[in-house]
Amino acid sequence: MLKFTIEKIEEVASTNTLTLDRARQGGSEGLVIVAAHQTAGRGKPGRQWLSPAAKNLLCSILLRPPLSPAQAPMLTQIACRAVAKVLKEKYAIASEFKRPNDVLVGSRKICGTLTEAISSPSKLEAVVIGIGLNVNAEGSELPPEGISMKGITGTSYSSDEVLAHILDEFRVKLSELYETGTIK
Repeated sequence: MLKFTIEKIEEVASTNTLTLDRARQGGSEGLVIVAAHQTAGRGKPGRQWLSPAAKNLLCSILLRPPLSPAQAPMLTQIACRAVAKVLKEKYAIASEFKRPNDVLVGSRKICGTLTEAISSPSKLEAVVIGIGLNVNAEGSELPPEGISMKGITGTSYSSDEVLAHILDEFRVKLSELYETGTIK
């Protein structure tokens, strides 16, 4: 069963960039880099992921999956579905996975993911899944289409606790994928 090792840092350009560098240096599967602030967070190609310092969950997970490059998009789905399930079951926030890489509450974005891979034509060497979840940001700190957990419920949350729930659910869904080759 996959074990996660969490490394916390105050500020980084991008958790995905740092985690990809660690992957190239031989970093172990299960490394999770969490930053309080990103100065150059990335989203979909050509887009930034902006987040106020110390308000939201900004992390990247390193995987070395036994999958083909064609199967890599399933990892994005697993991450988004894990976030949506945790929001619903642990925090009573109804959300849904919106392809290809977002989690929405109604029509507003609460979470985005960015999956990047190091691969050859036939093998995934490493996959990094970045997760940006709006946890405690105020409405004025988010783009108009954004929303946060605190904005929905009026309650502040521990990003560490939210991350722990997400990693637990992600581990379950990832194990199912590895065992069956499909997503449930």
